[in-house]
Amino acid sequence: MGFFRLNVPFKDKDAAKKLGAKWYSEDKYWYYSGDELPEGLRRWYPQYLSLEKDNRVVDTETGEILDSVPADEPVTEEKPYKAAEGDSFSKYKTVTEVNRMIAEIVYATNEFRSILVKGEVTNYDGKKGRHYYFAIKDENALLPCVMWDSTAVYALKFKLEKGQQVAISGSLEYYENQGKSQLIVSSIENIGEGQANLAFIRLKAKLEAEGLFDQERKKPIPKHPSQVGIITSKNGQAIKDICKVAGKRNPYVQLILYHVNVQGVNAVSTIVTGIKTLDRMGLDTIIVGRGGGSDEELNSYNDELIARTVAKAETPIVSAVGHQGHWTLIDFVADKRVATPSEAAEETIPDVMTDIKRIELLGKTIRDRMAGAIRNRRLQIEAKLSMIEKNSPKRKLEEKTEKLKHLSEMMDINIKNNYRSFSDRVQILTDGINGNIRMIYQRTYGRFEVLLAELNGLSPTAKLVDGFGYVTKDNRPVKNISDVKTGDNINIRMHDGNISANVIKCLSETNEKS
Repeated sequence: MGFFRLNVPFKDKDAAKKLGAKWYSEDKYWYYSGDELPEGLRRWYPQYLSLEKDNRVVDTETGEILDSVPADEPVTEEKPYKAAEGDSFSKYKTVTEVNRMIAEIVYATNEFRSILVKGEVTNYDGKKGRHYYFAIKDENALLPCVMWDSTAVYALKFKLEKGQQVAISGSLEYYENQGKSQLIVSSIENIGEGQANLAFIRLKAKLEAEGLFDQERKKPIPKHPSQVGIITSKNGQAIKDICKVAGKRNPYVQLILYHVNVQGVNAVSTIVTGIKTLDRMGLDTIIVGRGGGSDEELNSYNDELIARTVAKAETPIVSAVGHQGHWTLIDFVADKRVATPSEAAEETIPDVMTDIKRIELLGKTIRDRMAGAIRNRRLQIEAKLSMIEKNSPKRKLEEKTEKLKHLSEMMDINIKNNYRSFSDRVQILTDGINGNIRMIYQRTYGRFEVLLAELNGLSPTAKLVDGFGYVTKDNRPVKNISDVKTGDNINIRMHDGNISANVIKCLSETNEKS
């Protein structure tokens, strides 16, 4: 069974599905698996190349031999923009519609289905991931390319490197969602060195022969600079990265920026002027850098004039152009080469903040150790003084005196406690006696009052108050009617005075009843 990868235009997807083509959604491509590619699908497979291997299917992405192919998955078609009623912009097309028009034109043109093109390999730093991504160029233009890993299994017969002149057969793919085109490589041949790469190699060899790359002429980078010049764009990421790193490592270093064009027609002249200007200022170090980019975007730094200007500079120069995989002529001539602007800042600006923190930590450690040693020594001295004081006669006398004082205080306390206890007992007895006396007095007084009340009840004088009188004759009480007779003088005593009276008549109780 064979495996065929197809370049099916979006507009033809339904026709391709009817003919047996299937959509692989993970990596977004169409394929057909079978013994032979049907006639109707051959127009989307330019070279009609079967990858049959022992009747097993080959994965176009990994080159692995599979037992089965991915299942068919539906493709969701985006709906074009539909203008609302009365929309004044209804005649305008959406981005999707425009990109779809471009894609249909590309897919409808047979020249793009099977195209032969040659150029110099650029923007390639080795295989990354599962596939080969690079570009080919001539003196005026650049074309992005991709070669699937499954294609490279049989098509790539040499080691692909930047600067090679190659001849490619493939088809042009247009990605509507990104608005970009890319050449899908079906076959590739190495036809020699590219002109741009040859020119770079010749210039590099020339400058190397003149000694511009010699280590003996490279100047050391100062370890503790006070002024650092930076030659880059004021709007680029490089200056931001350098300032960020410098601020963390040493905010006291003065950074002097000379703004240049890092690419384009004026890049070389502005970079050369910047190097000369900062070199005359007597700075400690100069950083020439920019962020990453394609080989073409970094091409200004391959200029001979820049290389010679760096070589003539008296100030140490650090090159920080592109990333780790990019090497330009300025990297070979500069006194120090680093991969990124951030690394340039780390290389040229010492981390004094870390040093300050380390010194502070060391100072704290020394102070803590000294304080600990002093504390231990003081404890030893205090322990010895304590032993001396404990065994001295003065200390013993003081202890005896203190003990005597304590015993005296305890004796005073005991005497006071005994006196207080005795006083409390006396007070209790006194209170008991007084209580008994009061109780006897109250009981006796109560009897007296009772007797007095009884006496008062029996007293004739008490009767006088209620209107009674006390009758006497010759100062003797008249007890019976027989004690007086008619004509006797009697005295009647009232509670408030005496009444003298004469008896007119005497009547007994018997006579009154009769």
